[in-house]
Amino acid sequence: MKMKCRKVKCNFRNSKLCCAIIAAAVGIFVIIIFLSGFSLLISCFNASDDLVSFMAIAALCAGSFAAGFTAAKRRRKRGLLVGFGIGVLIYLLVFLFGIILMKGFSGAGTFMKFILMVLCSCIGGVCGVNTRICKPPK
Repeated sequence: MKMKCRKVKCNFRNSKLCCAIIAAAVGIFVIIIFLSGFSLLISCFNASDDLVSFMAIAALCAGSFAAGFTAAKRRRKRGLLVGFGIGVLIYLLVFLFGIILMKGFSGAGTFMKFILMVLCSCIGGVCGVNTRICKPPK
C-alpha cells in the first residue's frame, strides 16, 4: 500500500497579501505615470489651478482603477469587495506619502478624494472580475 505524501506549502504568489501588494504597486505606478504626463503638459502651457487639481484627481482615479482591476483580475471573485479594499489601501498609501513628502496635513478635499478613489477602484474591481481569461485558474 502506497502512502500519499501531502505536501503543505505556502503559495505566496496566490495569496491575498501578494495580490494586494502587486495591485498597490500597479496603482502607484499608474499614478506616477499619469502625474508625470500631466506635469509635462502643464510645463508646456500655463494651466489654471482648477485644471491642475483636475489632473491630479484624474491621475488618482486612473491609478485606483488600475489597482482595483489588477487585484480583481488576480483574485477572480468578489470584485466589488476587492476593489473597495484596494481603493482604501491605495488612498492610505497616497495619504501617507503626502504627509511624508509635504511634512504636514491638508484636509482640503480629502474626503472627496477618498470617495472618488474607492469608487474608481470598485469599478475597476467589477471590470477585472468580468474580463475574459486566457487560461483557466488551477
